Amino acid sequence: MTFFKRYFDWVVTLPILIFLVLVFALLGKNVPLSDGIRYWLTAGDLLNGFSDKQILDSYLLTNGPIYPIVLAFFRGIGFSVKGCIMLNAIFLYFASVYFYKLVSNYLTVRKSLVSVYVLILVDPFLFYWGAKLYSESLAILFVCLFLYSGHLYLTKNIKQHLYWSALWFGLLALTRVIFGYVIPVLLILFITLYIIDRRKESYFKIIKLHTFAFIFTIPYLIFTYNITQKIFYWSDNGGMLLYWTSSPFKTDLGEWHTFGFDDLKDHFAERYNQFSGLDSLHLRKVNDIILDQMKQDHTPFTDSLIGLNKLDYDTKLKEKAIQNIQNYPMSFFRNWLLNTGRLMIGYPHALYFKPPYSPVFSLLNILKSSLLLFLFLASVTVYLLKRSYWNLWLTFVILFLGVYLGGQSLLAVQSQRFLLPIYAPMIFIISVIFGKYVKISE
Repeated sequence: MTFFKRYFDWVVTLPILIFLVLVFALLGKNVPLSDGIRYWLTAGDLLNGFSDKQILDSYLLTNGPIYPIVLAFFRGIGFSVKGCIMLNAIFLYFASVYFYKLVSNYLTVRKSLVSVYVLILVDPFLFYWGAKLYSESLAILFVCLFLYSGHLYLTKNIKQHLYWSALWFGLLALTRVIFGYVIPVLLILFITLYIIDRRKESYFKIIKLHTFAFIFTIPYLIFTYNITQKIFYWSDNGGMLLYWTSSPFKTDLGEWHTFGFDDLKDHFAERYNQFSGLDSLHLRKVNDIILDQMKQDHTPFTDSLIGLNKLDYDTKLKEKAIQNIQNYPMSFFRNWLLNTGRLMIGYPHALYFKPPYSPVFSLLNILKSSLLLFLFLASVTVYLLKRSYWNLWLTFVILFLGVYLGGQSLLAVQSQRFLLPIYAPMIFIISVIFGKYVKISE
């Protein structure tokens, strides 16, 4: 009984680990797929010290370095692709434990458990992406660790958790590089509040957290500067994302695609039979028309990118994106709205029933996502209207979410995969506001 009490958090969430191991064992394949190919190749490059290619010719700067480093370690000690995929189950289990530790400070055991299981089950795509070599599971772990340590630092003033929360935030930024921009934005925001507001001590605590988080990322930024000669350079993928958001062409809806439009035809054609449940031949014909129009719209520019290294490629895309934003501001605004829709409710997409979506699944996903969005917005509204609920920690979590969602919506959103890392703070806010503060009369 003493053991059970001491490790209660780990025991009550153990079914999550068992479930995820079974799901990933069934869905995972012993070959890298999609973005997993990029991560696996980068892990190999790290192991051989980039002996057969230049760093700028590799994928190291495409995404954050932490996940490839983790893969390189386990690949180096003999893990197969599927073995590395199974690490995602462990990452998510640890995330669920620390998320439970966080919410249990506010809610009863039953409500805390409901929140944890909602976190894991709210998006079935977590199992789809988790069964591949994708960094989302590790990012979710870092988010939950950051929230747990940040709570202990900001609400209980445990000084050691200043450094732990800053470390987790820094590692999160080095895993999903968009958080590398969230850190300075929040830092500037709270410095501004520190200057204009009277609660200087409270704001100074958050300023210290973000300062240390940024310090933890400086070695990587020094590394990228030495490679690129560019200050504050996080990724060579930003230009592509911003380019699609700035696109003035209505056919693509501002959604990210690769420039290999003919290859996309074959890619989707292979998968429609398996996933769509529709007349695959009809879908191929419709999507071929859309892809042909995209090719006609974008090829005059994309031909100028042929032969460029990744740094120059990224630079030219950013220059074109800025030019598009200046020349077509309303197109950029429209694409931003569409990106926000794709991010928050999974709609709309430029291609019809993009795999693994089907009409029924798309509808169910839109309804589920809309409900979650409504609950989140309602909880934030209740919090803002009820000053007696206000506290620094909950305000910080809401601002953290706002900065991330605002930044992500400016970049071409391909799917709700970009929502996976921040389900934890969203569900935390919903759970605390409706589970602790709001009393529903019977």
